[in-house]
Amino acid sequence: MAPEPSPHPPKTLTFNILDEIDGDYCHEEVLVRLIHFWEARNFKKGDALIGLELLLIDSESNGVYGFIPATRISSYEKTLKPNSIYKLSKFLSTPSKKLYKVSDYKKDIYFTMKTTMTPVPDPVAHNIEEHKFRLRSFKDLAAIAYTNTQLFDVIGQIQLITGANLHSPTTMEKTPEVESSRLKDRVFLHLQMKDGETIRIYLWGSIAGKFRARWNQAETKLVVLLITTVNPKTNGSAFSVSSTSATRLFCDSDIAETKQFMSWLGEAGTTLPTITSSSSAITKLETVTINEIYQFLQNENPQEASFHVIAKIFEFVEPSGWYYISCNTCNNKLGKNNPTSMFCENCNKENNVGLIRYRFEIKVCDKNKDEAIFVVFDEDGMNLAGKRAAAVINEATESVGQDEWQGIYKTTPECLKHIIGYTCKFQVKLTTYNFRATRQTITVSRFVETNIDLQKIPTLENSNPGDNECVVVATIGDTKKKLESTNSDNFAKEKKDKRPRLDN
Repeated sequence: MAPEPSPHPPKTLTFNILDEIDGDYCHEEVLVRLIHFWEARNFKKGDALIGLELLLIDSESNGVYGFIPATRISSYEKTLKPNSIYKLSKFLSTPSKKLYKVSDYKKDIYFTMKTTMTPVPDPVAHNIEEHKFRLRSFKDLAAIAYTNTQLFDVIGQIQLITGANLHSPTTMEKTPEVESSRLKDRVFLHLQMKDGETIRIYLWGSIAGKFRARWNQAETKLVVLLITTVNPKTNGSAFSVSSTSATRLFCDSDIAETKQFMSWLGEAGTTLPTITSSSSAITKLETVTINEIYQFLQNENPQEASFHVIAKIFEFVEPSGWYYISCNTCNNKLGKNNPTSMFCENCNKENNVGLIRYRFEIKVCDKNKDEAIFVVFDEDGMNLAGKRAAAVINEATESVGQDEWQGIYKTTPECLKHIIGYTCKFQVKLTTYNFRATRQTITVSRFVETNIDLQKIPTLENSNPGDNECVVVATIGDTKKKLESTNSDNFAKEKKDKRPRLDN
């Protein structure tokens, strides 16, 4: 005999969606997955505990920030378990915070005395994502350095590791000096990203400890690393990102994102990264001379490449100005649409709220007395000047008046003039434009070092073979080729007549 149907069928779990909640206080139940939680402390007050911060994902795949005040932590800490699903109710839905954001959602969840957070018995039955990352490019991260607004995620191929207590440290580059007692708790990394840029990363404290443990326990050398919630900063003139208390680490085959990056690199990471099927990438930035850059532009197919160059700044190119007005969306230069409005060709729309950004040209010469014009943009300009371009404009207009804006534009500010005479190590970037330009200018990606001692740098005559070699992996078709820079005087003389003209 067939069993009789139960008079009371299983109760279906019902819940609301965050986007559908009206008002600031939510009485209804919302289904969320707890991804991660960490302590929030006030380092200015002896690391006093402020509360617990949470990263949640709701049923609509929104990454949501949550906060539990310190006085209420004891009510929830025993039930908090990463990757678990909870029913959350009776909480405040507040506008998202403006600083140190870990999610893009418009609202934050604030726990009150009445907030309930109940584990769901059968989490498998609810299709809520287990991860949600906010991966960004080098350019995106550099644009928000020292704003403390967003804590984005980065992924890349490990190129360099230095730090205390590493079982197998690499020493391809000297770690920048940091005068701090935290030096022993630091790991310094270089990651090469998909866009071809190499980003400098500092891991601190317990995050550095977790990386050390993972590095030493790995049976094979780690290749890919995904680091969450990093804070973009500048160390001197060099751009870098630092771990935060919210940072998590994922390697190689841990998650889908790292597996996909491994596949992109090639089996076991043995294939060097490329950018697109019709471009090439410098796989290891080497220090080259200005003449070698010109030779590269004359002899190679149009492509993107980055190099290090050591050169002395000896003049500003004042007729080119020192700032521009940029689109507040894409940072491209705005053009005049008519006498009363501006237009962004990249966004294809009017934009009357432009931003004043640094853009100035400097003349440099290397130890071989070869000269070039380098272009410096906003982030480095702000670091060198110690203030934003808009502030410099305001000071200038107050002293000479708004009618003299043309003179202001072509007159180098006093706050920048101190760099004349500096010998710097630049990271420069060549694009396809450089291969067809009649007036050659070279973009500075960042200042690696400023005001260094040129006398300590070996001359070309005394350098060892291969010291100035730069390797380019070309990805046109299935071929790979190496460009070996030649430093002989005969070769330099042979190519001298073909050097691109530098307009003075």
